[in-house]
Amino acid sequence: MDGKRILAAGGDIRMLYAAKELSKLSDKLDVEITGFSPEKVSDDEKEILKAFSDTGKEADILLLPHLVTDSKGRFNAPFSEKEIDISDLLKRVKKGGAVFLGIKGEKVIDAAKENSLYHYKYMEDEVLALANAVPTAEGAIKIIIEETGRTIWDSNILVTGYGKIGSVLTDRLIKMGANVTTAARKEYDRMRIKTSGGRAAGIKPDEEVLSEAEVIVNTVPARIFGEKEFSCMKKGSVYIELASAPFGGDKKDAEKYNIKYVCASGLPA
Repeated sequence: MDGKRILAAGGDIRMLYAAKELSKLSDKLDVEITGFSPEKVSDDEKEILKAFSDTGKEADILLLPHLVTDSKGRFNAPFSEKEIDISDLLKRVKKGGAVFLGIKGEKVIDAAKENSLYHYKYMEDEVLALANAVPTAEGAIKIIIEETGRTIWDSNILVTGYGKIGSVLTDRLIKMGANVTTAARKEYDRMRIKTSGGRAAGIKPDEEVLSEAEVIVNTVPARIFGEKEFSCMKKGSVYIELASAPFGGDKKDAEKYNIKYVCASGLPA
């Protein structure tokens, strides 16, 4: 990668640290950061921005965030004072260059193809996706403790979804002594849950499972919980949303039945 220029654009603070690490790969590798306003980051992150200022030059590689667009279809740049147009970013990539992106970037892929740019969806890398699940699970555990004010041990916790995040979270919670029920689509996954020491349920848990849970953690980016499901939950229980839009349930539905709704879809940022 010697002699290449990388433009890291938008996203959360992970992008700042990614830029910092990329710069260590070679003295000849130029890294720039765009889509961050200094007044919206911490002092340590301001120092990173100073070291990798945006010169406006063309880049060989455009590095886009883990979540490319938000729930409204806008480019994901929460630390920018102004909205960023993805097409403007793509114009800064040299002919024959590359775009690296996470999820929710279908429009970017189409535009990259039209401009003869190579694209790579890095969250499809199984190793990276699994590694990313670990801090997400740890962040979820932190939220559970903060929101319930009690130990994980002997807590009744329902996890919906047994993908990478759901499986890592289930494993951690079981090892910490929680009474874990995990909802999964596949029979094979439900057996894996049982053999790991947890209880298994179908992807849409029944009333008995919902009524026992003190904490519900959703990892499925599809509507699983409606008014009916929230009405079955224990009053005062905590619902934690880890999935991206359209999310597993609606905050209004949860609060209508006195369920505390915590949107943490930005983890592990």
